[in-house]
Amino acid sequence: MNEKRVLLIDDEASLRRSVALGLLQKGYETNPCESGMKGLQALESSKEQKNLPNYVVLDVRLPDIDGLKLLKVIKLIYPEVPVVMITGYGNDATASDARLDKADAYLEKPFTIDELTRIFAEIPQKSAVAAAAIEESAEPDREKAVSVYVLMNFSDTANLSEVYQEMYFMENVLYCDAIKGDFDMALLLQAGKLADLQALVENKIKKLPGAKDICFMPVDSPQLSDSANNIIGSMDKVLGREKGNAGNASFSKSASSYVFLEIEKDKLESIFPTLYLNDQVVSCDYIKGKYDIVVLMQGASFAEIDRNIQAKIKPLDGVLRIKEMPIIKLFEM
Repeated sequence: MNEKRVLLIDDEASLRRSVALGLLQKGYETNPCESGMKGLQALESSKEQKNLPNYVVLDVRLPDIDGLKLLKVIKLIYPEVPVVMITGYGNDATASDARLDKADAYLEKPFTIDELTRIFAEIPQKSAVAAAAIEESAEPDREKAVSVYVLMNFSDTANLSEVYQEMYFMENVLYCDAIKGDFDMALLLQAGKLADLQALVENKIKKLPGAKDICFMPVDSPQLSDSANNIIGSMDKVLGREKGNAGNASFSKSASSYVFLEIEKDKLESIFPTLYLNDQVVSCDYIKGKYDIVVLMQGASFAEIDRNIQAKIKPLDGVLRIKEMPIIKLFEM
């Protein structure tokens, strides 16, 4: 078995080619990946085959996942694998962040193959960690709450401030937000049974003055592979949050938006974890109904959120339609 295996994660095709060729001449076997998600999938695959790479070479800037965030995930799931961070936009702060996040080495572009292999040689080889030490023991079963997203419109004559206040204080309403876009309000409901939430909508919410166009979308568990679930679970630990939904959201940023997506169902395996790892995504839920996925995004401004959507979400393979619905304050309406 080749003991010089390298996983290279970089979105620049010319660099992947030149580094792979240069390492081959030095006796290294290279697996090049153009995105963070493909890199994580390659690591999971190699773990299942008991053939983890000896080194990961990881770019700080990737099209789908922030490289420093990806570093944290890799170090959590595969602590025995050395990671060399590379960047063409380096500065002292970036290098410091990389080291704080347990990067084994840091290298600025452009670099030579001799520089890279010299770094490999200087990194002490860590003894393999038993898989049992890496993976978390199974958590005890907990009674799961059922969640539902509700989108709704109101007639022009409705007093939105009054209906907002009434919904906000309803039992089982976790969040109630005024939004811009195709709908006027977005709610996140939670209860022990789906029937309880259906009754709430039928008996109370639909009877609010001016209520119309109600869209009821239960949260469902996405059918993902073990490797994708491992990635999501590890990200939850990195961010210090519980796996799941907007119930853990912190509205500390200036702008927040709900983003609803329609996707090709057979692309869920790659789309869902990529959204989950997006820097500005606070929560990500798979839903049934009008849309397939809802994410809550936060940023310094709505323009910043828009740029993220255009650069990192819209290009994802399998994303068919995107509806952004910014959260607004009622007095701004």
